[in-house]
Amino acid sequence: MAKNQEPKNQANTNNHVDSRIAAVRDLIFGENIQQYDSEFADVYDKIKALQEESKKSLSESVTHLENKLSDLESLMEHKIQDLSDDFEKKIADLDAEKADRRKLGKALEKIALMLQE
Repeated sequence: MAKNQEPKNQANTNNHVDSRIAAVRDLIFGENIQQYDSEFADVYDKIKALQEESKKSLSESVTHLENKLSDLESLMEHKIQDLSDDFEKKIADLDAEKADRRKLGKALEKIALMLQE
């Protein structure tokens, strides 16, 4: 039983010393610590507000980019369909006439120029 009381006595002694150190620390640095705590709290609040603002801004940017990509995809599909229709029309015109290599070459060049735009 004596062994069990020794750790309890040490713990009580350590707590007593710790409370004395804390009391001295508070006497010497009390106002400064409160000021630092207040400043740190303000900084943490500002950081949290900036994080939330950044998340919101990022979310808006992602939505904006997704919309732009969707518009671009739609525009490209429309352009490809127009080129395909034009190509089919030119092929039909060439089939109706005699298959002239010069006309076919010019049609393919025109299509290539349209694709480059």
